[in-house]
Amino acid sequence: MKTIWSKDALPLVPPRFRSIYRYLLPGIDVGIAGFGLWSLVIGSKIVEDFTVPVFLVAWASMILIGAVGAFASLAVMNDKVELVGRIMVELGLAVYAVLTIAYIFRGNVTSILTLTLVGIRMYASLWRIFDIIGEMLRKEREQAAQRHAESRGA
Repeated sequence: MKTIWSKDALPLVPPRFRSIYRYLLPGIDVGIAGFGLWSLVIGSKIVEDFTVPVFLVAWASMILIGAVGAFASLAVMNDKVELVGRIMVELGLAVYAVLTIAYIFRGNVTSILTLTLVGIRMYASLWRIFDIIGEMLRKEREQAAQRHAESRGA
């Protein structure tokens, strides 16, 4: 089975950027999965203060499942499943960012660091979401051009 760690796995990515796909993105996914698991098992004061308990479980589960799905599908290079996982993570982090901002407005200024770290992770997830969409569009254009060439030659 071909994975992102295979020798010839990323032929279109310049060698100096391959470590982003092989190490940085998986590391972020593991960190976010840990965040989701921690929130599921231990809880999250920010989310608990603003929502009902069942929301905390659903929110943490969505982040955990999304991060694990994104990691696994990145590893085996399945763009569509990775996209779904990353969107799940992005939605979960967006909810957390909004609740953190509300927490800050309540007077808890120590949450500014949390908001900064969530913002960095959201930025990384958004970058990969747009990267995946760009790749899917490029592949679709190539397939459309190939079909058009075949239909003209037939």
